[in-house]
Amino acid sequence: GEMTPEALTKAKTAMCIGFLRMINAAKQQWALDQGKPANAVPTREELIPYLKSNIFPPCPEGGTYTINSVSAPPTCSHPGHVLPP
Repeated sequence: GEMTPEALTKAKTAMCIGFLRMINAAKQQWALDQGKPANAVPTREELIPYLKSNIFPPCPEGGTYTINSVSAPPTCSHPGHVLPP
């Protein structure tokens, strides 16, 4: 069955939020391993070893990820792609 545009958008949003969760988990693990403070901001390169398949995931809607500091959640530039608190 074909997915409706709404269903597709929902699926892509869910996928992006999943990636944001992965990035956040990678960031926490990186901080732990490297003894980094809460205000440290890792680069994509630093997080790649902590990510599945060693790939920094792209937003399925073409949004841009901002990693942010260890204490702040990562964000996506695409509207609605927000990690729930």
